[in-house]
Amino acid sequence: MPRNRLTKYSSKNDTFLQQFFACIPSEVAATFSDAQLTELQKVFKERVSKRHAVDIRLSIPFNKKRFYAVFLLGKEKRSKQNRKDTIFTPVNSILLIRYCLGLITLLLAALYIIEMVLGINTFPNKEIQEFVKYLISIFSI
Repeated sequence: MPRNRLTKYSSKNDTFLQQFFACIPSEVAATFSDAQLTELQKVFKERVSKRHAVDIRLSIPFNKKRFYAVFLLGKEKRSKQNRKDTIFTPVNSILLIRYCLGLITLLLAALYIIEMVLGINTFPNKEIQEFVKYLISIFSI
């Protein structure tokens, strides 16, 4: 890569381009024009600067290994073409429905256990109690 291009961007203290040039071979870096670098910089800055209304990141230790879970929630900004995943849409729908049913079952089970411990009878009808027990038996792991 020509030295003047690197020093030109380094003089601006542009950390993105410094990191970008550090990750690619110098012969490849020399092929980028100023316009290409400017567009790359716009795209990556837009991706990094996006914020979500809800951003929950958890690291979970499990048997000497760590797993992570990320829950992001925000306004949809992707184009219709990017949103269209025909292969995974049915799978995602099924997983979401199962997750929601499992969550409802857990909440009902927790309510039922709390009632048993406190001796409260919120469900005086025996059929409802049997239905809750049935749901617990279906979704119990």
